[in-house]
Amino acid sequence: MTVIEKFSPEVCEELKCYVYRLIDPRNGQTFYVGKGSGNRVFDHANDALKNYDIDSEHEDNISLKIQTIRDIHQAGLKVIHIIHRYGLDKDTAYEVESAVMDCYNFDKLTNIQNGHANDRGVANSLTLQQNLSIETYEEIDSFKYMIIKTKWDRVNEIKNSKPSLTDDECIYEATRASWKINPNRANNFKYVFGVIDGIVRGIYKVKEWVLSDNGIRYEFIKEDAKPSEEILNHFMKKRIPDTYTKKGQANPVIYHE
Repeated sequence: MTVIEKFSPEVCEELKCYVYRLIDPRNGQTFYVGKGSGNRVFDHANDALKNYDIDSEHEDNISLKIQTIRDIHQAGLKVIHIIHRYGLDKDTAYEVESAVMDCYNFDKLTNIQNGHANDRGVANSLTLQQNLSIETYEEIDSFKYMIIKTKWDRVNEIKNSKPSLTDDECIYEATRASWKINPNRANNFKYVFGVIDGIVRGIYKVKEWVLSDNGIRYEFIKEDAKPSEEILNHFMKKRIPDTYTKKGQANPVIYHE
């Protein structure tokens, strides 16, 4: 099979913005979903393999995506590039990228960020009716917190693997790990809100942030003491403000200062 490493200029012009997937030929699994134009779809592999022959033992924070591409290369194979939808404008590309990511378990992808406006992702009609009728909380001056967005799929996955955990414990586990953050910045925030479908499902007082098992991302450990009743009553089971779901807000970790 013929393999190409870039599109010709005339093809780039026809493609406009597009959404693409990177597939691992070793197992046929999609490991990255993205959007771009021109030869963006090929840039990941090209960038990952720059200086590939140089000893990279001491490189810091090699992303899981780059490591996956290098492992594929080391196996004597090449990344499979799939254009999922093309001829898009930028706004539509954001939406299509997010919709494609919804088809995969985010924890199985090497993307650092969730898709655009993932709060408007997959949901049944009953869930929409319940969630969209919930009131939005008002901010409290000088109250600092982090929002971490996760999904019910992740909660259910934890529940299936650890059936002894309660629903609240599963939400905590889904919220606390594992994230690409700056721990020095995160340590300035005492509270983390676990948010699913735009609703605050858990509020945690953070004891500390530690490296997760993969050594790249971080997870937090909560304090035993619960937040005050005042905080719980004000924020818990309330909708987060629209400013945290606006266009381009793809990062699952948000800081309110």
